[in-house]
Amino acid sequence: MTALEPNNPLDVDSHEASTSDLIPVIMRLLHVLRRRKKVVFCTLYCFGLVGVAYYILAPRLYQSTAKLLIVEQKLDHMSAVGEHDNSGNTMATHRELVISPIVIQQAIAQLAPQHRVDLQGKPPKAWVKTITKGLNAKITRKTNFIEVSYRSRNPETAAAVVRAVIQSYLDFVAKNHQGTAGDIITVLSEERDQLQLQLDTKQLALQQFRQKAGHLAVSSDDGIVEPMIQRAIRLNEAMLDAQEKRLEVQATLASLEDSLSRGEDISQQMMGIEATLGRQMLLASMGLSPQDLQVLSDQQKKLLAVQQELQNLSADFGPNHPRITQLQKEEKTLDQYLTTYHSGAGKRFDSLGKAVPNEVVLGMLRQSLQQAVRKEQQLLKSFNEARTEAAKHSDVLVQLRTLERDVARKEALYDSLSDKIANFDISLVQAPIKATVVREPLPNDVPVSPQLQMVATICLMGGTLLGCMIVYVQDILDDRFNSPEEMSSQLGVPVLAMVRKLAPLAGEGFDSVHTHVMPNSAETEAFRTLRTALALSGQECDRILVSSSEPGDGKTTISANLSVALAQAGKRTLVIDADLRRPGFTTLVNLKGLPGVADVLTSDQPPSVSAPPLVQQTVVEGLDVLPVGLRRPNPAELLSSNAFVELLAWADSQYDRVIVDCPPVLAVSDAQIVGQLVDGAILVVRPEKNHRRSVMRAVESFQATGCHMLGVVANGLSNDSSGYGYGYGYGYGYEDGYGHQEEGDLNFPEEVPVTSFPIAEVSEQVSTPQSAPPIRPRRAA
Repeated sequence: MTALEPNNPLDVDSHEASTSDLIPVIMRLLHVLRRRKKVVFCTLYCFGLVGVAYYILAPRLYQSTAKLLIVEQKLDHMSAVGEHDNSGNTMATHRELVISPIVIQQAIAQLAPQHRVDLQGKPPKAWVKTITKGLNAKITRKTNFIEVSYRSRNPETAAAVVRAVIQSYLDFVAKNHQGTAGDIITVLSEERDQLQLQLDTKQLALQQFRQKAGHLAVSSDDGIVEPMIQRAIRLNEAMLDAQEKRLEVQATLASLEDSLSRGEDISQQMMGIEATLGRQMLLASMGLSPQDLQVLSDQQKKLLAVQQELQNLSADFGPNHPRITQLQKEEKTLDQYLTTYHSGAGKRFDSLGKAVPNEVVLGMLRQSLQQAVRKEQQLLKSFNEARTEAAKHSDVLVQLRTLERDVARKEALYDSLSDKIANFDISLVQAPIKATVVREPLPNDVPVSPQLQMVATICLMGGTLLGCMIVYVQDILDDRFNSPEEMSSQLGVPVLAMVRKLAPLAGEGFDSVHTHVMPNSAETEAFRTLRTALALSGQECDRILVSSSEPGDGKTTISANLSVALAQAGKRTLVIDADLRRPGFTTLVNLKGLPGVADVLTSDQPPSVSAPPLVQQTVVEGLDVLPVGLRRPNPAELLSSNAFVELLAWADSQYDRVIVDCPPVLAVSDAQIVGQLVDGAILVVRPEKNHRRSVMRAVESFQATGCHMLGVVANGLSNDSSGYGYGYGYGYGYEDGYGHQEEGDLNFPEEVPVTSFPIAEVSEQVSTPQSAPPIRPRRAA
């Protein structure tokens, strides 16, 4: 799974939901901008005027730019242009150095009077600050280039300032480097001179001590060797060799004497004494002298040659050939000679002990033993004398070695100081960095400020941004619906009708309902429009709920006029006043105090039995009313009971249309409970009074419970465009639509200035029926 893939399907859903929520917000913002486009255009116009004034009045600035190549140099290495191991810090340091006050101050001192245009009229203390304000140095990314630029009112001045700054920077780096190196060299030279005096003193003392001690040490591959010690070592080695030889002769003599005392043959021991008696004598007695060995080798070679020739001739000639016969004889003769020689060597060896007398052998061994003893004694005496002499000179040798090590240490320190001084001498010639001007600062006659494109871009972006901000703030402060299109798009439901603000009529009951009193007036045309919109909606609208978001929106007025309009169209209509808390419709038709909905819901009999006697006929043909009845303490529980479901089923079976007048949806939950049982809900909205967010919450409340929203009715519209009203309360008291205030209601203003909505012109003409239509058959509950 990649990083871009969601880890959970819920993340996909949430992402899609957030995207779908964002689209309406953007569309609404675009709609608000289009509606208030004059504000944006005015802001753009103001910004444009400011931009034009700035472009005309702003002083022209000219810029000159130079480019430096900075190469860091070391004693044994020069960094290339593309190397960046530690060059980042170096480049940043030198960039800050270019625009440092000390460099700028030196650059000002180098400027000619005619190039101090930007400094005229300013005190000398502000000169550095003035130049720094127009000076800029930046590092080209991933390179060793520094761009130095300066803006001035004069092109020549800009180029002169850049040249002066670069020259001042180079002078400062060279002077600072040479000054530091010179101080270091002086200190090191003084230390080297002092060390030279100490070294001379030590070397003279070493030489005098050697002369006094008679030191004759010589050098070898392993170091310095003292002659006396070397002589003692050699005498010791010679004495050990003499002792070894003496012991060897002594052992041989003892072995022979022991063999002779037992009467044994000493011929077998001759090989053990060959070194003592002499190699040549022994070999000669055995026939193994060099001469004998040479003759034996010649005969063997001759035998091999004869055998080879005989083999070659046997392939071509027979056995009786003279040459073959001759070769066979020679082969036989040579073979007999060699066989006789080898057998004779053994006999000669056996007779060796008999050939040499035993006394002669013993005498020779005793003489050799005496010579070895004398040699050993002489070597031992010489070794003891040499060892004694070496011991006498051991103290002198230790002192000599101490002086030599001291001299060697001072010589090494002297060489180290000399090397450091030499390296600093090289660094004086080679600066730590090398700055090369790869682009000279030249005067530029084209001003860099103000730039027409930049000014136009800033004005356009700034004006648009400020205009959008002003529109947004206005939209936040003005939390009202400003058009039917805006209301429909934001709520997601259609606007079914728009009702003008109705003037109160004299009379009571249905005599105060405009649709009944003035059926053909312009004020009642909106209710016929509402009736037609419901008929043409393509949805089942037999049971309709009428409610509002807040008290005082005129839901009872809409319910009364809509029910009369339906009855005038020949639809048997029943109005059920389900506002068990503040029954507005019951009060409107003067049925307050009569039994009704509350009594049906609390009755032991089913609604089909208990409801018909309580239904009140009205003066409008085809229109009946079921009043609210006596007040009960638990209206929500009554409306959510099965009895109310049965009541709606009975009403739906007896009437063509059922209008349920409910409390405001944001005040109590009664409307949400009833909304699950009807075919759809109509929400009454007063655009000049209701806040956008309140209406949206009301629609969401219905949709959250599964109630189908048929649409909204904009009520209380006026042609007065003086502004919006904001005074209203959240208490549950509200008007009945005709200015009559019920007991316990809050006092809402009778006249609320509003912004006019366009009033829909509906051409449909519906004639008032002359007689009531027949009652349709009962439908199954």
